[in-house]
Amino acid sequence: MFAVLLLILRYAFLFLLVFFIIMLVKWMVRDLQMDQGPSPSGPGGPLAKDIDGADIGRLVVISSSLGDLDCGQTFPIDTDIIIGRGEHSNVIIKDTFASNQHAQIFVKQGQYWLEDMGSTNGTFVNEVPVKEPVVLADGDRLRVGNVVFQFVRWGHEVGLYN
Repeated sequence: MFAVLLLILRYAFLFLLVFFIIMLVKWMVRDLQMDQGPSPSGPGGPLAKDIDGADIGRLVVISSSLGDLDCGQTFPIDTDIIIGRGEHSNVIIKDTFASNQHAQIFVKQGQYWLEDMGSTNGTFVNEVPVKEPVVLADGDRLRVGNVVFQFVRWGHEVGLYN
């Protein structure tokens, strides 16, 4: 009788040990996903997904002489956004070289497009002036005034350069 009871206790202990290890792994994975680097403009974690399950694009500040924008600051592009100096812009750049509504990023047929909105000093993609709407590719660098962003679509790390 004692041998049977000891066998049951061993199996119960083994079951609890396996259950504890599984829960520990789940907690670790969840913590790693949340520690992907919180952005000042939104929650941390992996890239958000849009309705179709595709990665949502984002703008990451890689160079800024302004106190308002820090290198590494992230702006998700989950809807059409306006970049400019005006208070109604989604990404506000308090730079004298930025217009109130400087540029617009919009989504059309699953692609992200950048359009200059008639700004005085121009919008640049990879240092090429934007004269008409252009499709953004992962890794493109956008310059508005004295601020340089990197467009990120697929979630790779962004190298921050000043």
